[in-house]
Amino acid sequence: MKRYKYQAMVRLLPEAGAATAALPSGTSRMVIKAEHRETHASKLFSSLVTRDDTIGARNSGINVTFVVLSDYLGAGELFALWDGRDLGLGVITRRIFV
Repeated sequence: MKRYKYQAMVRLLPEAGAATAALPSGTSRMVIKAEHRETHASKLFSSLVTRDDTIGARNSGINVTFVVLSDYLGAGELFALWDGRDLGLGVITRRIFV
């Protein structure tokens, strides 16, 4: 299967009882929940998500890259990041061609 790599901006959701939210460093397996831009059907994707600390965090969120096995997603798409609980909400900023 072909892999598709995307860069995205994610706004982390605070954990219950914590002042700030955290995303694991390095690469983690997580779930991406996205809605198709035309059909509005929701779909879940198993994904490898990497926090991109080289770009630097902004007030609106952090940069991540992720790899999925589908071209279902595109730039400007909204998605939710999940790892046993909701971690954050994001928008895809670009597709990375490798």
